[in-house]
Amino acid sequence: MLAIVVGVLFYNVVVAYSQSAVATFDNANGVVKGTVRFTALADGLQVQVSLSGLSGSLTHPWHVHVNQLNISYGYPLVCDYAGAHFDPFNANIISPDYTQRCSADHSLCEAGDLAGKFGSIPANGTDGSGTFSGTFLDRTGTLLVSDCVGRSVVIHNIFTGSPTGHRECANVYAGAHSVVDQIKLVALLVLLVLSIA
Repeated sequence: MLAIVVGVLFYNVVVAYSQSAVATFDNANGVVKGTVRFTALADGLQVQVSLSGLSGSLTHPWHVHVNQLNISYGYPLVCDYAGAHFDPFNANIISPDYTQRCSADHSLCEAGDLAGKFGSIPANGTDGSGTFSGTFLDRTGTLLVSDCVGRSVVIHNIFTGSPTGHRECANVYAGAHSVVDQIKLVALLVLLVLSIA
C-alpha cells in the first residue's frame, strides 16, 4: 500500500512539472515585467500572458525562440543569443503570403510564432495602460509545453530608448510557478518524504 501512495504522489509531482512552464520577465535592467505561462490542456496548449511596462507606438510581436539565454552575457546583450523562432516544421516564412496563411490556418505558422497565432501584443498594452493580460489556446498541436522548456520568449518593439534595445527576453522553465502551485507541490513533496520515512 505504501508503494502505491508513494507512486501516486511522485506521479502527481512529475505531472505538475511536465504540464506547465513559465517565462518570467523580471530582469532588474528590463522594462517589461510579468509572465508568459504555458499549460497543457486536453484541447491544446493554453498560453496566459500577464505583462506590465509595455510602451511605444508599435505593437509587440512575441515568439518562442530556439535558445535558452545565458544570463551571464548581461542585459540587453543576452537577447541577441535567443536565436531564431522555434520552427521545427520549417514553415515557409519567406513566402510573401506567410502572414495570410498563418492567420488563416495556425498550423501553417512557425510553431513558436505566438504573434502569428494570437496577434501581436497591443502597443502600450491594453487601453494605453502599459499592461496586458490575455489567455489564448493553441489547438494546432505544433507547440507543446515540452517544446517551450529550455527555450526563451522574446517580446519585440519595446519603446525606443529602452535599456534592452527594443526587445525583452526571458527563459522558459518547467513547472508550476504561481504561489498556489508552489504550495501544492511542496505539500506533495512533504507527503512523499513522510510516506517514505
